[in-house]
Amino acid sequence: MIYNGSCHCGTVKIQLEAESVTKAICHCLDCQKVCRPLFAFVIIHRQLSFNVNQRTASAFSINGIAPREHFRVTQGKTKTWSYTSDSGKDYIVNFCGDCGSTLFGEPTRLPDVVSIKAGCLDNSGTNLGSMDAEVFVERRVDYLKPFNGVNQIVGMI
Repeated sequence: MIYNGSCHCGTVKIQLEAESVTKAICHCLDCQKVCRPLFAFVIIHRQLSFNVNQRTASAFSINGIAPREHFRVTQGKTKTWSYTSDSGKDYIVNFCGDCGSTLFGEPTRLPDVVSIKAGCLDNSGTNLGSMDAEVFVERRVDYLKPFNGVNQIVGMI
């Protein structure tokens, strides 16, 4: 499947080509702080985790990490900033310099992947089906219950 996306103002456009995904809910501190959600939805593609952030009723964000070879910027140029992520490694955020929309990230601990923010995808409302795992469960807020039938993982996959 081909996923196209853009920043809010349309200056920067991206594209991801991915066939099947494994899905996980992420409760890491970075997803909580950077995206202002309580947890993030993480998609695993070809055994690589990827983060794509989407605000959904301001309760969580959807993140998907895909192999860099399946991702490209098709229009415009992003600006970047970096911070030390929950993993202890740098994470480079790519955003539109005009509207400020975050489009994707580059986790330096996984140099062959790109973390795409699902909220920027044109088809971000697509039903991705049931979850396969929850990660960073040790950081899940107390009032959220574990998802039934979903693998519970301490830390990242």
